[in-house]
Amino acid sequence: MNYLDLQKALLNEGIKVSDNQLALFQQYSSLLISWNEKFNLTAITDEQQIIEKHFLDSLFLAKYINLDNKKVLDIGTGAGFPGIPLAIIFPNASFYLSDSNGKKITFLKEVVKELNLNNVTIIQSRIEEMNKYRNQFDYVSARALKQLNILIELAIPLCKINGSLIAYKGPNYVDEIDLSKNALKQLDAVIDNSYLYSLPESQDKRSIVVVKKIKATKHRYPRNYSLIATKPL
Repeated sequence: MNYLDLQKALLNEGIKVSDNQLALFQQYSSLLISWNEKFNLTAITDEQQIIEKHFLDSLFLAKYINLDNKKVLDIGTGAGFPGIPLAIIFPNASFYLSDSNGKKITFLKEVVKELNLNNVTIIQSRIEEMNKYRNQFDYVSARALKQLNILIELAIPLCKINGSLIAYKGPNYVDEIDLSKNALKQLDAVIDNSYLYSLPESQDKRSIVVVKKIKATKHRYPRNYSLIATKPL
């Protein structure tokens, strides 16, 4: 997949990407490939696969949710997915990208500077240590990060009431939803929607699960991360 293919594939889903935005994706890819030689940022190093499996996959969300003028936190963002691609196509939204890895944070700061992304703030932090951001975000996104019941406990406290966790998942998302019933109950959240889609060239199956916060989160959540990991809700 090349950049014109990306533009066409997105247009087929009702997502418009300008030529200027497409140029930013090319610049981002170049930085990713260059920096990946020094730091292990991503296992996907082929540009054509970066376009489909990182850029297009991240942007499928725009088919379902309009992030214009929203405040979005991308947790465990790694090399910037889905946060940076979404920030490129939603310049009027405010994005906060968090990760605990110092090398990835350094890379992300360089991307933000080189691409002149004035709508992006980079935060170095573990997710469970972000209590000062509690109740602040319209959306909290997480791509290929943790199982859903763990993500719910980590992310829902950071959402506003009626805000949502956006969890990028694989084809077995229904099983993860089934395992999340207790987490949903304890965190006062509900499954708002789920979407299944396929990447056009690889035919890889992907999904997005939207979890809506319906009440203020109990103060005891999130628990200590060691407890979350060993005894998930």
